[in-house]
Amino acid sequence: MTLAHHLRWTLLITVAGGAVLASWWLPDTAPLWLAPALGFALPFAFTPLLLAIELMVGAIVDPRQPRAPLAQVLAVWWGESMVSLRVFLWRQPFATRRDAEMVNDPRRPAVLLIHGYLCNRAVWQPLLAAGALRDCNVATVNLEPVFGSIDQYAELVRAAIDRLLAASGAREAIVVCHSMGGLAARACLRRFGDANVRRVITLATPHQGTVFGRLGIGRNAKQMATGSAFLTGLAASESDARRAKFVCIATRDDNLIVPRTSPLLAGARHVTLDGVGHLALTEDERAWRLVAEEIRSVARS
Repeated sequence: MTLAHHLRWTLLITVAGGAVLASWWLPDTAPLWLAPALGFALPFAFTPLLLAIELMVGAIVDPRQPRAPLAQVLAVWWGESMVSLRVFLWRQPFATRRDAEMVNDPRRPAVLLIHGYLCNRAVWQPLLAAGALRDCNVATVNLEPVFGSIDQYAELVRAAIDRLLAASGAREAIVVCHSMGGLAARACLRRFGDANVRRVITLATPHQGTVFGRLGIGRNAKQMATGSAFLTGLAASESDARRAKFVCIATRDDNLIVPRTSPLLAGARHVTLDGVGHLALTEDERAWRLVAEEIRSVARS
């Protein structure tokens, strides 16, 4: 089952279950439309609540020094909530699209976009719509099965790179990853080598894991837990030369990757942003500019 199907069923069950519970709790005098309306509203209420809990846990486990002002924390929470609602309630379950046609031109940078946990290729739509990568040949990939092993995703990433290079005529690819996607890229390089990969740009990837990994569903979530055997083995397999191909973009206000230094891979180039949450980093214009500038820099060299 694809992620889009998972999300559609989850949404349907949540709305229907919320409506049934509301019909039990509401008095008999309540209007008939109120129970369905409350069921429909449940997903919109649950997401901001979950994100608030994540931010509170992050503040306890890895408090910022100095502390972020309350206004900034609330802005991060609100921004992350709005992005999450768009991504999980509409874009990923209902609005995913195929990749655009490529131009066979080896002079154009060949870019592969890899999404993170519980996401699909639709998460990249704002970046592509913004035109930041208009001068590139861009491909995306869906990491499935949704709750599978990250090691399994290595084959999907390798196949996507091969297709991208064949269609574009380029000799090397630039890989841009969000969250778990960066670990899938590292797993791919461990298994197949990095001869055809010029640069890997990761956004909020839990290179050292996250405390939330143990709470997630699926083998991939457990592999992202701090101190997991998967992460330890991945780190031990990498040379300094391979790490030097990485550019790691992190946010000090990450609600999901805790500790917030986890996205900074030793030996890579680091960039840290403020005032943006984990998923919202994929829609952050500063992150878009950093990605586009790095791609242009690679193309010029």
